[in-house]
Amino acid sequence: MVTMKDVARAAGVSVATVSYAFSKSSKVSATQRERIYSVAAELGYAGPNIAGSSLRSGRIGAVGVIVPDSPVQALEDPSVTLLMKGIAEIGNSADIALTLFPASRGGSPDSPPNSLVLRGLVDGVVIHNVPDGHPLVEAIIARGIPAVVVDSPRSAGLPFVAIDDRHGAYLQMDHILSLGHRRIGIIVDKLGQDSDCRMVTADDVGAATERNARERLAGYYAAARDHHLPVEELSIVVAGNIDRAAGAEATRILLDAARPTALVATSDVHAVAAWQVLRERGLTVPDDMSVIGFDDAPVAELLGLSTIHQPIVEKGRAAATILLDRLGGGTRTRSMMKTSLVVRTSTAPPRESSTAPPRESSTAPPRE
Repeated sequence: MVTMKDVARAAGVSVATVSYAFSKSSKVSATQRERIYSVAAELGYAGPNIAGSSLRSGRIGAVGVIVPDSPVQALEDPSVTLLMKGIAEIGNSADIALTLFPASRGGSPDSPPNSLVLRGLVDGVVIHNVPDGHPLVEAIIARGIPAVVVDSPRSAGLPFVAIDDRHGAYLQMDHILSLGHRRIGIIVDKLGQDSDCRMVTADDVGAATERNARERLAGYYAAARDHHLPVEELSIVVAGNIDRAAGAEATRILLDAARPTALVATSDVHAVAAWQVLRERGLTVPDDMSVIGFDDAPVAELLGLSTIHQPIVEKGRAAATILLDRLGGGTRTRSMMKTSLVVRTSTAPPRESSTAPPRESSTAPPRE
């Protein structure tokens, strides 16, 4: 691990000068400070751990919530706001402030890890849905920063809160297949860092780095096999981002490429966007096409959207509780929560004559 001594040696200054630079002391000129920052960046040194001195007299009183994309994008996803609500409920009782951090600058796992987290501006972090092997997660582990994962990465060996995504997705697809649908379209959030909306191939699925997507597709495939539907007949589109614009674009691609009677989405956001596109094309739900989502966000009940309920607020509460327990020297390590199928008015058996035609012109199972 790069230390302040390494930076001082490379910059040709004393350790005290490096310390003054990072504390923005007037003892260091602006030119010298920028030189030290530049050397530190080249060496991969994020700065001194502010928590070290703060914890001698007590905690900083702040927890970071790390999301995979920018905070603006994250807050367009109702599941993130519900998760934050659960974390905040526990945080308020413990007098803890929350700060939202993107996992990477620029949204790329190849960019430098977010140094604000690594410099100790928070007591600990809740990591939400970050890809396996992300450099920020590895840096957090290396620094010994207390952390709890929500959903992923599960491979990091950190305490976690999660649901059985594969089982939830199985319930989704099983419901649609049990209604008699055989021409089924799927909108998946994202498979990796590539955010382009496009039809998905078996190779794309096999190379997926996003755990939630892999697990939910595995659940869809398992249900299809149990209903004797070849998985190659499932039409899959990746939306790239969890927002309505991406969901709408993915739906248009799907309708122009296939003729499904049912649409299965890995988030309620995309299911709602699909519903809007169907309406624009003169198609009705569920008469022309059934639609089912995942999450059971508040909008799902308002629209009558069939979906998979997951206890998102409770996940936030559990993550905050485990993190505070770890900060206090506890050893709690995990919380697995249940999902359930919620059937509303957006799903029904297919009409025999329905082909759900577009009104405009226009695989192998995932690896573990």
